[in-house]
Amino acid sequence: MTGLYDTDIRLDERWQLTQAADGDAPLCSGLDCLYQNIILEALTQPGDLFYDLDFGWGLYDFIQSEDSELTRLELLQRVRAKLQKRKVILPGSITVEIDRDDDTFRIGCAFRLTEEGADRRLDIVVGAVGVEVIPA
Repeated sequence: MTGLYDTDIRLDERWQLTQAADGDAPLCSGLDCLYQNIILEALTQPGDLFYDLDFGWGLYDFIQSEDSELTRLELLQRVRAKLQKRKVILPGSITVEIDRDDDTFRIGCAFRLTEEGADRRLDIVVGAVGVEVIPA
């Protein structure tokens, strides 16, 4: 799991590798790297990352789920628990809202990093065939 002072390859808005003008892969570090890692974890199923089997939120489990109080509670708890495990996120700052539109869950979550004064926001769409994370 990425921390505050780590560095990684910068990905584009479609989560694909980017290329600098010199052909090298550009890097991101600090808070940008951490935020990118949180988004990637939200898009990943637990067990998909061979060296960290706990990495991933497992939101694909909710594709085509019925809209029930139990499903919403499980979604809310899963998102909150995955954010709370990161020591750089202030636990009291985490908010999660879930809405349903046709066959799509829309999850809005906000949190504050220990090194920032403003909240970060992620909007997550769990649709009929996939999961999309939209950084806000």
